[in-house]
Amino acid sequence: MPTADSVTARQITVDGPQRIMTIRWGDDHESVYPFDLLRKECPCALCDDERKKKAEQQKKGGLTLAVMKGPILRAGEAQVTDVQKVGHYAIKFTWQDGHDTGIYSYEFLRALCPCPRCAGERTG
Repeated sequence: MPTADSVTARQITVDGPQRIMTIRWGDDHESVYPFDLLRKECPCALCDDERKKKAEQQKKGGLTLAVMKGPILRAGEAQVTDVQKVGHYAIKFTWQDGHDTGIYSYEFLRALCPCPRCAGERTG
């Protein structure tokens, strides 16, 4: 169960050349997110729908057929063109492919933390 400090962002740094975002949380934990991970895990309804469709097709063992909208991004290509705070609870990115509907709540980002400790807690 997250605490208030663990989902309170004290400092957010977006480093375009390094293609990472770093968040220092209220409990002093530091999370470093590669842009590729953030773009892949976009929490908007459209991206969530696409992930669910792909997962369902994989469960069925059938051929996946997806109609791609916009440019196809390969690993290492995701780039942020703009970032904005959303109140005191989230941030919103604009990606170089024009996608900008995902609102990344701090709670979502803390749960997504890719550090070994957090990843280990998610897997058990």
